[in-house]
Amino acid sequence: MPDHGMFAGIVFRRLAACRWAAVAALLLVLAVELLVPAYNQAQTPDEANHLLSGIRYWTYGDFGSNPEHPPFAKLIAALPVRNVPCPPAAPYTQFFMMENFSSGAACLYTHDADAMLFRARTAIAVFTLALALLVFAAGSEMFGTTAGLIALMLFVFEPNLLAHGAMVTVDMAVTCCFFATVYAFYRWCKHPSVLRLVICGVAAGLTLACKDSGLFVLPVLFVLALVEMLAGPERRQGGAMPWLRMAGALAAIGLTAYAVLWTFYGFRYHARPGGLAMMPSLADYAGGQSPALQRIVMDLSSWHLLPEAYLFGFVNLAAVARRDPAFLLGVDYDTGRWFYFPLAFLIKATLGFLALLAVSPFLRALRRTRREIVFLLVPAVLYFAVSLFSSMDIGVRHILPVFPFLVVFAAAAAVALAATGRWGKVAAGTFIIVHVASSAAAFPDYIPYANEAWGGPSTSYRRLTDSNADWNQGLRAVASYLARNRIRDCWFAHYGWDVPPAYYGIPCKPLPEGISHWFAMAQPPVPPRITGVVLVSGSEADGDYWGPGDLNPYAQFLYRHPDAEIADSVLVFRGSFDVPELSAMAHMSAAQQLANRKQWSQALREIDTAVALWPKSAEAQATSGNILLAMNRPSEAKQAFQKALSLARKDHWEFQKRRLLHIPQ
Repeated sequence: MPDHGMFAGIVFRRLAACRWAAVAALLLVLAVELLVPAYNQAQTPDEANHLLSGIRYWTYGDFGSNPEHPPFAKLIAALPVRNVPCPPAAPYTQFFMMENFSSGAACLYTHDADAMLFRARTAIAVFTLALALLVFAAGSEMFGTTAGLIALMLFVFEPNLLAHGAMVTVDMAVTCCFFATVYAFYRWCKHPSVLRLVICGVAAGLTLACKDSGLFVLPVLFVLALVEMLAGPERRQGGAMPWLRMAGALAAIGLTAYAVLWTFYGFRYHARPGGLAMMPSLADYAGGQSPALQRIVMDLSSWHLLPEAYLFGFVNLAAVARRDPAFLLGVDYDTGRWFYFPLAFLIKATLGFLALLAVSPFLRALRRTRREIVFLLVPAVLYFAVSLFSSMDIGVRHILPVFPFLVVFAAAAAVALAATGRWGKVAAGTFIIVHVASSAAAFPDYIPYANEAWGGPSTSYRRLTDSNADWNQGLRAVASYLARNRIRDCWFAHYGWDVPPAYYGIPCKPLPEGISHWFAMAQPPVPPRITGVVLVSGSEADGDYWGPGDLNPYAQFLYRHPDAEIADSVLVFRGSFDVPELSAMAHMSAAQQLANRKQWSQALREIDTAVALWPKSAEAQATSGNILLAMNRPSEAKQAFQKALSLARKDHWEFQKRRLLHIPQ
């Protein structure tokens, strides 16, 4: 009978002996895992927006182009395509976010979109490769070479890091820089030197320059410094000198980071070049937020203490977080819930990874490395704690910075578990194998990953939405499926209004899309009954941007068993389907467009059709009231408004009230 403990021990020792070959092999695997999806996946909703911003930063110095996040990651993404001609800086005629999304799509799809995206994604993947090396270095320095190799292996097969590791977004960049900052601070605390302090300050500045949430790295460093002074080796030194040295180090890190942040804006306060204005202005945009936030932003602005574009990002973050809905475990919420990210983490992390984290409290060997455990767990715990108060619950990517810390900690747990004896080695090896196998089975479609306890990737859309399930990445797979099955007559509800399915060779007629409806954009015409092949994005079926129950025109597709699934994200149905709600949405949209052109009689006919198709729609009744009021028919308008309010209060008022704020009281 084989001695499994001895076998596992041999595996661990040989991994350590061949560490550099193992590192090279794992990095090669990581590159394949990143580049294959980067080539195959369609544009996700944020990528054209971020890419255009980076091009405009390089070409025009226009930091008012998508100031939602700072420039660093977008500059790196755009570096390989910075010379592609795109719309220049110009006076804005609409809300800056909408301008950048529409112009981003126009820029991308008037050129070779596939080539541009692949080159930009390859540039972003550098952050992931750099983070992998940092994880290996941190694991090796903190717990030994074996732990470093295991940390690298866990990282290379971590589905959430792979899902966003080569996306033209800011998530992987801030994750890399955040971890680099904390690791650099750990190294300074161990052996203080000017060089290590400067490295930490620069890393902190790069973290600030990646994403607005990168600012959180500064309070994390403060807490780590406090713990170091109270519980670390410094506590044995009396007097005020150690405290002064630590305070000076934190000040130096903060000032360096502040200078690095301003460097990315060219030390220019104004967001746009040549006196071009933002729409709306910072004062108007901040005016829609809480009085406290408004006061802070305007004080910082008046003293030019932070770049104007950076301040726009913070206001935008508050505005978006306040209105974003959430979908979790089959339930639509009007805004985020405190339990969202803990549950999303349990769904999206592999069972092997979770098992290593779960056994860690019982491993005595970990208690001998208290400083290292503090530097790994404090950032992760604080990040999780802050996420409980977030209302922007649309993807585990927003807590991506916790993963590298937990990966190194899980690797330390694996080594400590293996040290307990033969069965500990077997358990540690089993957990790692489960982690690797589960991730490998998801290749190359990591975005909809869910672990086996929750049904796996094929059921992710019933539990999570947006970048957790279907982020529009599967359009190329949809086109292949349709071509393979010779389907030309079809309907398609895809997710992401700025991504044209026709570019990927998808011949289907479009169905209304939730985000564009959210922003009152035009919807395609739809008859009350559709027949044939119907494709529905998982992120449309769940109703995240529509609302729960009867508010969701795709509700009938959410729990209906699909005839097929494409890339674990797009559902395929065959047959005839009554869709009066979708048809009503199309007529409502047509009515709004006609009303904008003051074609009142045609608009009234369209909205009357919408009301007849969907009599329970409060939104249709409210739109009817607005048109009637504009036609100087106040008594009929009042009846429509009263009907709208009555319907809304009976059916998920918490969702509907925001869409009915324009009703005269």
